[in-house]
Amino acid sequence: MSTVALTDTLPLTDNGLDAVRKTLKLMSAIIRKYRSDVTTVNTATQIAQAAGVTDMRTQKKLAICALQGWVRDHIAYFYDPRETEWIRTPPETLKRGVGDCDDKTVLLLALLEALGFETELLAVGGVGHGWDPDGAAPVDGGPPPYSHVLGAVRYGPQTGRAPPFLDGWLTLETIVPGAGPGWKPPGIRVIMPWRYR
Repeated sequence: MSTVALTDTLPLTDNGLDAVRKTLKLMSAIIRKYRSDVTTVNTATQIAQAAGVTDMRTQKKLAICALQGWVRDHIAYFYDPRETEWIRTPPETLKRGVGDCDDKTVLLLALLEALGFETELLAVGGVGHGWDPDGAAPVDGGPPPYSHVLGAVRYGPQTGRAPPFLDGWLTLETIVPGAGPGWKPPGIRVIMPWRYR
């Protein structure tokens, strides 16, 4: 199966949390399955080597930057069909050369996992410039809905100065031009971390 389609609508009773969890669970399963896929492994090593990585023990940051930049800049951003959530496998995204935030994030995290990195998913929602105007805070004044996903990679020691799901982790945005490791979209109001060991 090269493409997985989810057609669930976001239930009003829980602000879409069940659908978000289901999507993150499916994304995690795809990452786990394809992190050892030959296409994923070969692509990850080719990108890292092209960036000058010769020793992963000492050049982890270079590898992270190379993979994130490659996915961000070489996979074009295209929406899913209306009222449908598709999550493509890494080989399918590579073949098509396009994807939305979840396709690009799945690809990036599978590539990083193929090189031995520990990663996690972050569903986020926010308000202000750059956020979906239809995804504004609910009428009841609650938090904004989750409308975007990005990844994070374990990098560095825990400091105790950040929430546990971000402490020692670098966020990885895949759709904002020029966004490097550690950049987060401004205006984030809710974050749902998802680890998949």
